[in-house]
Amino acid sequence: MFWMSLEFSLNQRPKAGQPSIAEVAWSSGSADEALLALPSVVPEKIRREAQRLVRPWSEGRYTDAYRRSGGILNVFTPPWGEEQDEVWAEMVAAWKAQTFPNEQARHKAFRALEQQWNTTPHPFFAGLTPAQVMVGGGPQEAELADEFLRHLTRMCDGRPFASEGEALIKTLMLLRGWQCQPRKDGRTVPDIIVSERNELLARRARAAE
Repeated sequence: MFWMSLEFSLNQRPKAGQPSIAEVAWSSGSADEALLALPSVVPEKIRREAQRLVRPWSEGRYTDAYRRSGGILNVFTPPWGEEQDEVWAEMVAAWKAQTFPNEQARHKAFRALEQQWNTTPHPFFAGLTPAQVMVGGGPQEAELADEFLRHLTRMCDGRPFASEGEALIKTLMLLRGWQCQPRKDGRTVPDIIVSERNELLARRARAAE
């Protein structure tokens, strides 16, 4: 929960018109410069984690997405990594099955494959793309996360569970049910989250220009 909140805070603009810590990092290319905005009282452990989150992204496949929270949609998802990534494995298998005229063409196709993975909705990320996971959530998702945690507390407060496994299953069921409920504007929680993360990706692209 804490690391998810940290991702949200890095995308939070202190005041209207002022850049977030993440935007400073995107525009300057320097995590150290971005973290100058952090108060001196922030513990070193948190400072190091924030530095990891805002460091420049890989030019190839965004494998750091495996180590991001994925926000509220993924907060209760069990840990997983490249070894369990069937989507990437299938992509690589299809690439290997192709015939290329030379090694340069082979490498070019692989680089394109990495970019395709970066922008492909992934079931292990609750339908988010790796790029959307990398950019983190914003203020709207932070509010949604608080809303769900309050909902979870109301539904489960004082309720006994036979095991941790049962508690996790019930929590996931509550999360999936809650996120599917349309809001007043007709959008669901994933709609709102994807829209906000896409806007953050657009901000990142503008900041890097």
